[in-house]
Amino acid sequence: MASKFSVQQEIDMLELEKSKISREKAGVVLNKGLTLYVAFLLVGIIGFANEYIDSFMLNVLVIAGIVVLVISTLPYVIIVHNEERWINRRLQELKK
Repeated sequence: MASKFSVQQEIDMLELEKSKISREKAGVVLNKGLTLYVAFLLVGIIGFANEYIDSFMLNVLVIAGIVVLVISTLPYVIIVHNEERWINRRLQELKK
């Protein structure tokens, strides 16, 4: 039979692995959001420079790009913050 320490250690390792997977998923969302942000800016700047779009549409594209960037950043920030809290709690438990 496995000892309690061994089981707890295995649980911790699985939680860390689950956390890494969540962070990777959030990283993919962040990368896609950053790509979309750059695409909005490039389309806006090139379109405005070549007079395909007016200043209002340029402003809409820039604001939409910023909104996409903020929304895609939130999951990553939240997941990393939760991981940090979990690690700090775990360290406090181990120091007792």
